[in-house]
Formats: sequence, structure tokens, C-alpha cells
Amino acid sequence: MKKLAIALLTLTLVFNLCACGQSSSSAASASSAASTSAASSEAASEAVSSEAASSAASASETAVSADAAATASATTGLYTNLDQAALLEAIGQFKGLCNVSTVNADGTPNIAIFVPGVADDSHIFFNWADNATKANVLREKTAIMSYDIADPTAEEKAGRHSGAVVKLELEEDADVLAQLQESNESVSEASVVLKIVEVLPVG
Repeated sequence: MKKLAIALLTLTLVFNLCACGQSSSSAASASSAASTSAASSEAASEAVSSEAASSAASASETAVSADAAATASATTGLYTNLDQAALLEAIGQFKGLCNVSTVNADGTPNIAIFVPGVADDSHIFFNWADNATKANVLREKTAIMSYDIADPTAEEKAGRHSGAVVKLELEEDADVLAQLQESNESVSEASVVLKIVEVLPVG
């Protein structure tokens, strides 16, 4: 009986030791799995953050490029080398092609080719018959004119065109109109006189 009791006690101890070993192993496995999961989650988070940062940087670069392109197109100076004095001189010598852009009563754009005259150093005039452009200018009081001088024989591309875009405003001051008519025989009461508000680049 004593031997049997010792044998049972020994088996009990062995069983308890095995159970403790399995528990420790399971805990270690669980801890390892948790660590792996946390590492994977952190790596995924870093990847998402990196991708977001890359996208933001790309969007920023695109915006900067767009701004740079817009600025560059407005400051090339290739075809915009006429200041107001040079523009008026060219108009006086009938050197270029003039397009006048206005807005119709229904809001649609209108553009037509005309030959302007120089009234003085800050005014041009048109002796228009009744047409859509004249009606638009008298109604809206404003117009935009583009003036282009072409030289197809120029060797360099930059020399093939020169000109400007001009903001115009209807001159309605009676005293100014009377003075212009008195000093310039080409300006009459029927003329539409426009004041040069601003000379702008082409493009």
C-alpha cells in the first residue's frame, strides 16, 4: 500500500508539472500572437500614413506647378511688348488687327473686327454703324480690345507677333467729348469714344 501511495503521489506531481508547462506555453503563444498582431497593425498604420503623406505632397506639387504655369503664361512677354504709347502709335499707322469683344444683352459673348482711330493719348474711337458691338458698348459701357501686329517674316517666333489686350470704358463726359471733337476732325458726335483703362498682356 505504501508503494502504491508513493506511485500515485508521483503521478500526481508529474501531471501537475505537465499542466503548468502547457499553460506557460499557451500564454507564451498568446503573447507572441498579440505582439505580432500589434506589429502588423503598426506597420499598416505607418504604410497608410506614408501613402497619405505622399498623396498630400503630390497634390501640393501639382498645385504649385499649376500656379507656376499660370504665372508663367501671364508673364512670358513674348507677344505683349506694346505699351500704351506704342499701341496708340500702331493704331495711328493702321499696323495691326483689332478685335473688340463685348457682351450681348442675353449674356453671350460677341467679338468683331474693326478699325479704331486715335482720339488722344488716352482715348480711341470707332465710327460704327448700328451693330451689335455698338449696342453692347452703349449699354454695358465697357469693352475689351485685342490688338495684334503680325510679322510672318520674323526669324524668331517671339518676333512674329506683338500686341496687347486693352480694357476700354465708354467716355460719357460731355466736356471731354467736346474737346476731342474740337481737336480731332475725325471724331464726330456720331463717334463712339472709349477711354483706355488698362493695357494688359496677351494670354
